[in-house]
Amino acid sequence: MSDNSSTNTEALQKYLDKIEERGPLSQSARDAFLALPAHYEEYDIYRQIIEEDEPTRRCCLIVSGCVSRFKTLPNGDRQINSFHFDGDMVDLQSALLLISDHGIRTHSHTATLRIDCNEILRLSMNYPELAHAFWFDTLVDASIFREWMLNVGRRAAVGRVAHLLLEIAYKLKRIGRSDGSRFIMPITQNDLADAVGLSAVHTNRSLQQLRQEGIISSIGRTFVIEDAQAMKRIATFDPAYLHPEGPREYPPVDSHLERQHSHAERQDSRL
Repeated sequence: MSDNSSTNTEALQKYLDKIEERGPLSQSARDAFLALPAHYEEYDIYRQIIEEDEPTRRCCLIVSGCVSRFKTLPNGDRQINSFHFDGDMVDLQSALLLISDHGIRTHSHTATLRIDCNEILRLSMNYPELAHAFWFDTLVDASIFREWMLNVGRRAAVGRVAHLLLEIAYKLKRIGRSDGSRFIMPITQNDLADAVGLSAVHTNRSLQQLRQEGIISSIGRTFVIEDAQAMKRIATFDPAYLHPEGPREYPPVDSHLERQHSHAERQDSRL
């Protein structure tokens, strides 16, 4: 599709909506972001968007669907590191990293916008407020990775599963695909197992335990969190690691330093 298509603009707006939940941008920064050239691409379920060790050329914005980041061992064993949904810039770090150290895979029919890494860098240089927003977005990703490391490394099996279900419900609520308790599960049980570091059998047992204790219920892929407080206790879930509070604002510019900088620029222009 063309760079100025309405589809691209609507998709870019989803990411703007996400970052402006954390703090407003200037109109000029919004306009510049919405004018980004981008390529619209669709993928079927279980398709690779990025391969591990692939040179990075574009960042990937999820328009709709569900994708994961993952790493694999030589024997094919896979560890999912995170799930991403509508409005997520799933590999913003690719703007700076030359080689992808993980893969990105779809878990449903997924629509994406692919944005050239150089365009992201150019935008960051010209609009520091966007650089600030991009930086914060990657820091939230890092926080999620730390929480997932704790989840896989230290929580008991049922706590791991409960924690991931709560995170999925939280993220889907933000984009209007859940009321916070009822949602359509976007991944399979095998995917869930790969994300919590358990066998499919052990994952199933953990889900059964949550059902038997009346904490969740499910019909097909529709899940309902029946007792959120009990589930949060089992999972020791605290959404603070998702940083809904947003980033620290830049401090006011020191007027004396600003005058010095302007004077230096004028001196340079005379040389």
